[in-house]
Amino acid sequence: MNPAMESRKAEFWLCLARAFLAPVSPQSQAALHECLAEDLEEIVRELDYPVAEDLAALRSALAFWPERDALLSLYSRLFLVPGRAHPPINMGVYFDGTVHGDTVRRVAECYRACGLEKNAAFADLPDHAAVQIEFTAWLFAAQAEGEPPALRAGEFIDAFVVRWAPLLRRDLAQASALCPPERNPWLALAGILDKAATREAALFRANHHEATPAALEEAEIKRLRREYAGRMPGAEELATLREKLLADGLSAQHLGRTSAERDAADGLRTLAPPEPLRHSLSMG
Repeated sequence: MNPAMESRKAEFWLCLARAFLAPVSPQSQAALHECLAEDLEEIVRELDYPVAEDLAALRSALAFWPERDALLSLYSRLFLVPGRAHPPINMGVYFDGTVHGDTVRRVAECYRACGLEKNAAFADLPDHAAVQIEFTAWLFAAQAEGEPPALRAGEFIDAFVVRWAPLLRRDLAQASALCPPERNPWLALAGILDKAATREAALFRANHHEATPAALEEAEIKRLRREYAGRMPGAEELATLREKLLADGLSAQHLGRTSAERDAADGLRTLAPPEPLRHSLSMG
């Protein structure tokens, strides 16, 4: 581990975190418009993130918005206006298909495992893009201090950020009715985030041979499908199930039939499971 490199990564990710907050104050608008691209470019010189093209796109997009407060209007139009299709700012939507799903709990558990809680003054959910990115920056900073937290930055990126970053980038590219891609600084920022997350996830996987949380979860699902799909319970298992059902006052008559037999009797047919829910824009 290189403490100086970890520290620079913390700076880079903190810059990105600030950029994904609503630029409400004149100070945040000035930082976004006048400092962000230069700061990121300076830090990236020391990091192996292939984002030069996206940085150029960021500079070009920001030039379309000379009035600083116009960036706040654009941010609101892209992420916050209710009643119209727009990219999410709460990344759990990509995992759960809805706001305030199980991902909120999962990321909050990651924060708590490191002794952190979301600031009560921040009036949004723990899965907000800026919160997750800032947490990543905190993890890198902790690693730079030589006190690795319960969760490594690469591990969190691999479990969460690298999975939603390309989807956010896709949705921002599709949001042309809200902002043309060449004028959208958050599209360029999502590209920077996506490439940085991809690089960090790859480094984590290369340096840690153990399976990541996401890989473990997927492997366990596949194992259970192989073990139980189409298999009838044995006599001992059926007896246990029957005893439990009868004790609860429920019928156990169905236990002797296969699922295919039950479905046929009920007029049902086998369907393929649906794909996981994903947020997508319909600009029609």
